[in-house]
Amino acid sequence: MYQIFVVEDELLIRQSIRHTIENMKGPYAFCGEASDGEMALSMMQDLMPDILLTDIRMPFLDGFGLIRHAKAMMPWLKIAIISGFGDFEFAQKAIALGVDQYLLKPVRPAELTRVVEELASRIEKSKSAVPAASSFGPEEINKALRQHFMRQLLFGGVDTGTLLEQARTLHMDIIRAYYLTTVCYFDAQNLDLTRIRNTVQQILAEEEDTLYDFTAGDQMTLLCYGNDVEALNERTYRMVNILRHELKDQCPVITAVIGSAVERLVAIPDAYKTAANLLQKVSGVSVGQVINVSDTAQITADIVQFNGLFSQDFQQRVQCVTPQEVPALLDETLSGPEGAQFDSMLMRYYALIDILKIAVHIIARSTPGTNSKDIAARLSERYDVFAASGNRKAFRETAEGLLCAALSARQDAQNEMKYSHVISRAEKYVAENYCDPNISLISVARHVGMSAAHFSTVFSQTMGRSFINYLTAMRLEKAKQLLTATNMKLSDIALEIGYNEPNYFSHVFRKTEGITPKEYRNRDQSGR
Repeated sequence: MYQIFVVEDELLIRQSIRHTIENMKGPYAFCGEASDGEMALSMMQDLMPDILLTDIRMPFLDGFGLIRHAKAMMPWLKIAIISGFGDFEFAQKAIALGVDQYLLKPVRPAELTRVVEELASRIEKSKSAVPAASSFGPEEINKALRQHFMRQLLFGGVDTGTLLEQARTLHMDIIRAYYLTTVCYFDAQNLDLTRIRNTVQQILAEEEDTLYDFTAGDQMTLLCYGNDVEALNERTYRMVNILRHELKDQCPVITAVIGSAVERLVAIPDAYKTAANLLQKVSGVSVGQVINVSDTAQITADIVQFNGLFSQDFQQRVQCVTPQEVPALLDETLSGPEGAQFDSMLMRYYALIDILKIAVHIIARSTPGTNSKDIAARLSERYDVFAASGNRKAFRETAEGLLCAALSARQDAQNEMKYSHVISRAEKYVAENYCDPNISLISVARHVGMSAAHFSTVFSQTMGRSFINYLTAMRLEKAKQLLTATNMKLSDIALEIGYNEPNYFSHVFRKTEGITPKEYRNRDQSGR
C-alpha cells in the first residue's frame, strides 16, 4: 500500500486532489493533507508517507523547503510538484532537489493518476536505493528506514516478498519461527516524550532481534522475534520489566499488553491489533500492570464481547429518567437480547464499575464544588460492587441503588432551577461532541428539544455566557491540556478539539489567550 500525502494551500484544489486519490484503483491510500509546508513536515514525521504531492508557493515553509527537510528525514520519499508556475527556473530547482515529477495546474485527474502510478513504479524499482544527497548520515537514514519498515510490519498491506527485500536492504535477518508484539502505554501527566524516546533507545540499543516504534504519542510497540517461543516470551517480559524500572522516574505508570506469538510476518498486523485493542479495554481497570493475551484469553473474549450497555447510550437515557423510573430502565436492559452476558460475574463487575462512574458523574455535576473521589469513596462504602457482582440479584439491587442515589441527589439539588435538566443535557452533549466540527447552537438546541432562539436565551442566562463562548472555552481548555501534557502536533490538536483548519485554531487561541499555542507550550515547558 502506497501512502500519499498532499500539501496545497488552496482548499478546493486540495479537495480535488484528495478525491482523485481516494477513487484510484490499486494499492494507493490517501494518508493526510496540510495547507503549508511547516504543518506538513510535522504531520509527515508521524505518517511516514511513500509519496508526496506538494505545491511550491505556500506560507510559513514553501514547497522547496519542505522537500529538502522531507527528503532528509525520509530518503525513500517520491515527490511530485504541482504548481501554477511553469517556468524553467522552477523546474530546474525542482530537479536539483531530486523531485521525480513536475506538473502544472490545473491537473486533470487522469494526469494525476498517471503520475502517482509512475511514482509507485519507481518505488518498486528502487526500494534499496538511498539518495546520495542527504543531510542525514548513514545511521540516521538507517534508523528512519527501520521505523518505516516496522510500521509496515505492524499495519500490513505489504506482501512477504517485499518485506524480505526491505529487510535485506537494512541488513536485518527477520526470518524467525515466532514473532511477539507488545504494546506499552505511558500513563502520565506532562509526558516528556523526547526524554522517554532517548531512554528507550539506550535500553534497547544492544537488544538483538528486536524492533520498536512509538506508534502513538503515549504508546510504544515492541516487536521481538526468535525461534523458541518460551525463550521469546521470557525475553519480552524481561525487556518490559527493564523498561518499567528504568522509566519509573519519567513515567511511574506503564501498562503493557503482551500479544500472542505468531509464526508468519503477515500475521503480525492482526496480533498487534489484538494487543492494542486489549490495551484500550483494560487500561482503566488494570492500570500499571503487564497483561498477557494468552493468559487472559477468556477475559479478553468477555471484554471484547461486552457492548457497553452501561456506557454512552445508557448514560444518555439515565439523564432523562427519575429515580422512580430506574427499575423499569434496568429491567428493560437486563431482559434484552444481550442480558444473558450478565450471567458472567466478570461482566457484572464491569457493569457495576460503569454504573458507579455514572453515579459519581451525576452527583458531581449537580453539586458543584464536590470532589469526585470523595463521592466515589462514599458510594463505595455504601455499595460493595465486588461483593454484589457475585449473583444477579445482588447485582440488580446494587445497580438500582447506585442510580437512584445519584438521581435523587441531582433532583434535590436542582428543584429550584427550572431549566436545570435542559442545561445538564446540553452540557453533556457538548462534552461528548465538542470535537465534532459540525456541532452548533442549532444542533444542541435540537438535541434538548428547544428552538435555537429559546435555548440561546436560557443557556446565556443560566451559564452567564453565550453558547459559542462556552464551546470555545471547552475546546481551548482541552487544547491547553494537550499542549502541556502531550507532544501532539498542533495540527493534530486542532482536529482533536473540532477545528478542521489548524490556522483558525491558532487564531482563536491567540485571540482568547493572548499568545499562540506554540508560545503557550514553550512557556509551560520553560516553567517546569
